[in-house]
Amino acid sequence: MFDKLFFNKIPEKWEDFLPLGNGRLGCMIKTHPCNEIIQLNEEGIWSGGPQNRCNPDSYKSIKKIRDLIKSGNVLEAQALGFETISGMGFNERVYQTAGDFKIDFFSDENKGLECGWPLQHKADQKSVESYEAFLNLSEACSVIKYIDNKGTEFLRRIWVSAIDDVIFMHVYADKPSSINYRGYLDRGIWSDIIYTENNCLFLEDAHGIPFCVGVTAIASGGKEYTSGLCLAGDKCDEVLFIIDIQSLEYDKKGISKIKENSKYIKNCKTKLLKIRKRIESIGVSAAAEDFFAWHINEYKSYWDRCTVQIGSVEENNISTPELLKSASPENVQLVNTYANFDRYLLISGSRKPGKLPLTLQGLWNCYMDPPWGSKYTININAQMNYWPVNLTSLNECEYPFFDLLERSYENGCYVAKKMYGCKGYVLHHNIDYWGDACPQDSWIPGTYWVLGAAWMATHIWEHFEYTQNISVLARYYYLIHEACLFFVDYLQPCDLIASDGKPYLVINPSLSPENSYVTKTGQIGAFSEGCEMDNMILEHLFKSCLAAHRVLMSQACDANGKKYKDSDFDDFEYVLSHLKSPSLNKDGSLMEWNTEVEEVEPGHRHVSHLYGLYPGHTITVEKTPELVDACKKTLEKRLTNGGGHTGWSQAWIINFRAQLEQGNEALTALTTLLKNSTLPNLLDNHPPFQIDGNFGSLAAIIRMLVQSEAQSDGSVNVKFLPALPSEQAWQTGSVRGIGIKGGYTVDFDWVNGKVSNLKLNPGKNAIDRNLIKFL
Repeated sequence: MFDKLFFNKIPEKWEDFLPLGNGRLGCMIKTHPCNEIIQLNEEGIWSGGPQNRCNPDSYKSIKKIRDLIKSGNVLEAQALGFETISGMGFNERVYQTAGDFKIDFFSDENKGLECGWPLQHKADQKSVESYEAFLNLSEACSVIKYIDNKGTEFLRRIWVSAIDDVIFMHVYADKPSSINYRGYLDRGIWSDIIYTENNCLFLEDAHGIPFCVGVTAIASGGKEYTSGLCLAGDKCDEVLFIIDIQSLEYDKKGISKIKENSKYIKNCKTKLLKIRKRIESIGVSAAAEDFFAWHINEYKSYWDRCTVQIGSVEENNISTPELLKSASPENVQLVNTYANFDRYLLISGSRKPGKLPLTLQGLWNCYMDPPWGSKYTININAQMNYWPVNLTSLNECEYPFFDLLERSYENGCYVAKKMYGCKGYVLHHNIDYWGDACPQDSWIPGTYWVLGAAWMATHIWEHFEYTQNISVLARYYYLIHEACLFFVDYLQPCDLIASDGKPYLVINPSLSPENSYVTKTGQIGAFSEGCEMDNMILEHLFKSCLAAHRVLMSQACDANGKKYKDSDFDDFEYVLSHLKSPSLNKDGSLMEWNTEVEEVEPGHRHVSHLYGLYPGHTITVEKTPELVDACKKTLEKRLTNGGGHTGWSQAWIINFRAQLEQGNEALTALTTLLKNSTLPNLLDNHPPFQIDGNFGSLAAIIRMLVQSEAQSDGSVNVKFLPALPSEQAWQTGSVRGIGIKGGYTVDFDWVNGKVSNLKLNPGKNAIDRNLIKFL
């Protein structure tokens, strides 16, 4: 149930197209009955090769910047920071579209082309009027249905197979000789050559990372052929289209010396010809059936792991845009459909054969220069993409996230040493395909933040807590340890004193991401001597490292398999005991910086100082009631002043409310997100489109129903329905396959707000059942 999106109006904007993907290949489908556009993506198509943007004057300037901040000369420190910490060239590489496959399906009466733009064959009026489109979430395909002026019924199914690693489009008509088409590839000015060869159409480009797009089609009945720049078909009964995209394989040395390597072109051509040969041997119908069956079987191995159903309503046959317009606290059909769509996106965007994690727009981007570069923004957004991965039992979908961190490690070590004179590795607030570790942009409240690797590395330990997979923990452990090593060197003593009489350690220069405050001289500043988010991320990081070491012991090794020094762990313990604890403002809200200051934007979209509430573990209902009250006041202050106005920000707020066990407030925030920050196809809207809000919301919906927390004694506390709203429609429901910490999944129903039919399912590496405690 709740596994289909339904549309009866043709989308006008790319943001409203339907997303399909297999982790490596992605596409957005316009679903026009006659003038189809398949916008194409491949994870390896980026704007250029690796860069060394390391600022040569950072190291010799960092002490002066710190001294300026300590003395209150914040703006002067920011000016020097801009000059000497900014990258030599402000921008990393950006993720780019592979172009569009534009294809017209037309009747015999509409063979000609009228003047006008866009250039396309005329569509039968009846085809447009009878149009229906679906995104089938449980089968990962789009389906377009329509009837033309002659009464012929057409069905077009599109899917991206992970098994065959190509895009398929199967076109069928219920009357013979009814399918006519012309299709071509288009990437504007950003293509080197477009040509046909062996009944295939190809586009090649090497402006950035070189790649090749190939399209072919095989028809039964009628005639299939190439005509100039087009794939063409006349009077066909049935057609199967195949699209592949191959980019130059990643090499950390870059692309300049190996640009002439055409292996990726050969791979594209070989794959298309191999698939053509199979289709020709068994026929279009049988081949399409086989390819689709193999695709479904692989996809369902992910999809069937988890279900969430809130309420006991039946599905209404209402279009998804109309369903979205009726967003309200009682509309659980929308919530169930939305949660399933978010799971679908996670599977489609982050699994094998893909090697890279979800970008700011996931796998889907139509631009050459997209918003924020469609990179990996690692001061919240990339991390939020993976918040639901273990909750939904899609654990291996997180591996690309770890692999990108590993890809960034060597660059991060170089930058840590050259820019800051530190051991370990550092990442700032963005990274790209190459793992560029230098600061991105020249935006003072965001660019110079140094906690990107630290936050990413905490996911490795969190992953272990859910899966108990020691081999994965051992594989990536060094990424946690080396992030800690950087801060052992980088942290500075401040004027605030810890309980042992020694100064607290702080990041200097520090930023509370993208926010600013009024300095003592009445000016707007962002640089500071520490802030609350720093303290909470570092606590999370260092506790994770020490806990991982206790699990791994002799297996806790560096990237070369060498055991770390015992003194490292003494240093980590010292840092951990000298991080400032949360403090309160005079109004009882949580302090964002290490001292109370006037906020420039009280309704700022980031709520970074609540990291310790979620995704951190410092603030809990049971252990820190005073801080819980402070978090509630903080949220009210943010929201009263206009906070939560972006999709991902509202998603974070839903998670905060769930952690605070405020079910009604969580539901209000979820409803607000659906009303104000969700596109007609259910993609998240920042605006513009940004995918993190989808995943943050999915995590929050599940966490309203189930939460688990690992304890220091090795046990796991589990809460059921911790933030269930009082809304009547939410009082019944069921979940299956929800991941909890300790290596288990849980199934249960609830009726009248009470849990029933509870089942605990141990995974391969599950801890002792007696260590799981239900609260």
